[in-house]
Order: sequence, then structure tokens, then C-alpha cells
Amino acid sequence: MSALLDTLDCPPGTRMLLEVAGLEDKLTTHCVGHARGRFVIAQMPHLPETGREALYQLLYPDAAVIARYLREGTVVGFSARVIKWIQVPFPLIFLTYPGRLESHDLRRHRRVHCCLPGRATFGGSALAGMLLDLSLSGCQFSAVLDEAPPPVRIDDTARLSCELFGADEAAGLDCLVMRVASSGRRLEVGLKFRDLPPAARDALDAYLHAALSVLG
Repeated sequence: MSALLDTLDCPPGTRMLLEVAGLEDKLTTHCVGHARGRFVIAQMPHLPETGREALYQLLYPDAAVIARYLREGTVVGFSARVIKWIQVPFPLIFLTYPGRLESHDLRRHRRVHCCLPGRATFGGSALAGMLLDLSLSGCQFSAVLDEAPPPVRIDDTARLSCELFGADEAAGLDCLVMRVASSGRRLEVGLKFRDLPPAARDALDAYLHAALSVLG
């Protein structure tokens, strides 16, 4: 489902996809910056020399461009026109500032930030940690480790326990690992719920509705 946005929230370094009129392929680039109501600046996409000249010819003033970027699980897109492109001192493209932004939420269910104690079991290793965000489809689990992390890989199965789902061990949820990231002693794992029993779903739904009503 798409929605209209009022503000361009695209920090420098954000990865962007550009669709240039007359060019079939989408071009990967990064946002350099923008001035509200005036312009958006993107890096010139890296292309093989054979395709570079064709791109330059299509980036004439007032050429139509569609730009898209990802922000916190939402694809934001806008139409713009080329103002000009430069090679010196750096290869950049100047675009008109969008008058209209459209967004499309990639997440099936809206997530809320939280801080709930929990325990995740990967293979034979049980880790105590915290649930940092939560939705009806999954959560982010984070743990601080005293030793080497267990071998957790994408598509592994896991078992997640949290008092929100019930106090006994049988109330734990079977999950699938969707994302794994580690930094120093911290391990963060994105989990997708494989099956939500009715009692756990009701408890989770009530918690999310209460949280969303407070957060707006």
C-alpha cells in the first residue's frame, strides 16, 4: 500500500536507484545531499565505459528521472528532472527537488520498538537477551556474549521464549533466522515467527495495539 510523504528523509550516503528516461536499466547510486525546495544531488552511477557515453547523452537538462531509496523498511520514490550533471571536481547529477513523495512499506506488519527480556535457542545454545523490536511476523533479538557466538546462519531454526508469549517453556515460539549481525560482543538476529499459536498471537496483538496507540 502506498502513501504520500511531506519530507525527503534521505541522508547523505543513502543508496538510491535511478530510472532515467530512455534507459532500460535501473542505475545504482548514492545520495550526496539536498536543499529543501531546490535540488537533490546524487553521485554519477558507475558504468562501463561503453555505457557511460549513452548515459551522458540522456542526462540532458529537463530529462525525466524516477528516484527510489529505502528508509527503515519503506521504499520512498519521487519523480524529478535533471538540472545538470558535472564531472569536475566530482561526477554528480543535480535533480529538481520533488514536489511529491510516495512510499511503500515493505514490511507485512508494522514493527514497534521495545525492550523485552527473552531467550533464544539456536541448535543446542541458549542465549539470554532482549527483543528490540516486534511485529506479528517477527522480531529482532539481541544478546551480549561472554564467549564466541554460536554458529547462527540465515534460514536456521530457533526457539524464542518471552514472558509476553507465556511463562512456561511450551509457550516458546519456533522461528526462522532471517538476518544475522555481530559487532564485538553483541549478536543481533532477525527472527521470523514460523507459527503463532492463538494464545501467543492474541497476547502479541494486544501488546502491539497498546504500543501503537501510545506511539501514534
